Amino acid sequence: MTYLPIEFHKKAESPKLPADFCANPDLAWTIPASFYTSEAVYKAEEKKIFEDAWICVAHRSELAEANAYVTREVVGESILLVRGKDKVLRAFYNVCPHRGHQLLEGSGKAKNVITCPYHAWAFKLDGALAHANNCDHVESFDKENSTLVPVRVEEYAGFVFINLNPHADPVEAQLPGLEASLRRACPVIDDLKLAARFVSETPANWKSIVDNYLECYHCGPAHPGFSDSVKIDQYTHTLHGNWTVQFGHAQSSERSFKLDPSVKDPSFSGYWAWPCTMFNVPPGSDFMTVIYEFPVSAEVTLQHYDIYFLNDEPTEEQQKLIEWYRTVFRPEDLRLVESVQKGLKSRGYRGQGRIMVDKERSGISEHGIAHFHNLLAQQYQD
Repeated sequence: MTYLPIEFHKKAESPKLPADFCANPDLAWTIPASFYTSEAVYKAEEKKIFEDAWICVAHRSELAEANAYVTREVVGESILLVRGKDKVLRAFYNVCPHRGHQLLEGSGKAKNVITCPYHAWAFKLDGALAHANNCDHVESFDKENSTLVPVRVEEYAGFVFINLNPHADPVEAQLPGLEASLRRACPVIDDLKLAARFVSETPANWKSIVDNYLECYHCGPAHPGFSDSVKIDQYTHTLHGNWTVQFGHAQSSERSFKLDPSVKDPSFSGYWAWPCTMFNVPPGSDFMTVIYEFPVSAEVTLQHYDIYFLNDEPTEEQQKLIEWYRTVFRPEDLRLVESVQKGLKSRGYRGQGRIMVDKERSGISEHGIAHFHNLLAQQYQD
């Protein structure tokens, strides 16, 4: 039994759970409500989880060309990723070492040097200081120690990951087997191109969003279009350590996906990767949607919902699908997690919810949540 006394919920400010929390999914309860609402818990997670985890931030296509750059906000840090003229992908803290001003915003093509808007210090795309005005007249100016501070970056399975720990092991060590599985599900993963991005500052804890993704118990009531296109009675959810995959056989639906008759054995695969990225391979296996989570605080998560196709310009049918994601499917999930975040603070919520796991591990079983919460418990050990 992993239910914890109500008194614990009221007092808990730092995340601490038994190591065997949710180890038995058949008798599992969720983590206490305070773990979703406490800023102290969130700050502890920044240290325990996000400062030592590979976090997916973009598809490789956004950084394919020399001088291409993107910036991302990751747990209070602005990160700059840039492809050098030498074609090497690098990442840096997006901050000038002189006085701390941010160097670039958004995304685009950098010049051959990045110039700080504040005092015009200029940096090469490999992070080296190219020029600092008046530095020749400053006593003991240390040019070699005035470079941009690097961040670990790696291309993996067609995507770009960063890690704030400079000594982190490779992505594969965190997510063993994920790349091979993703490439089987979507053989064209390297060739995809960004077609649409929906950005939302969601008033919900990052773990609530993961919880929502890791079960299809809600699919019938909350996603009628998706449920009409995937055979939930044949839906499976398999667990692979730091990643999981939900798999369903697909069928054409007027309410969501209209399948090309040439597609044989159409299916849907939904991957969750620790700690907070979701990769979706819809029927046809020639496009993807990805949910990137960038936690901001205990009760706010910045989300990028990206849609990738092979072609540069979406076709009419693809544009209709983009609109379905934008106006129907995506808002369905946003409403759910926003409502949950409010309800977790209600006097009427008993502090923990039963995780609905059946023996068959059916398509509506919530064993994925129990697995996630057990992984969280391991991070919460001292």
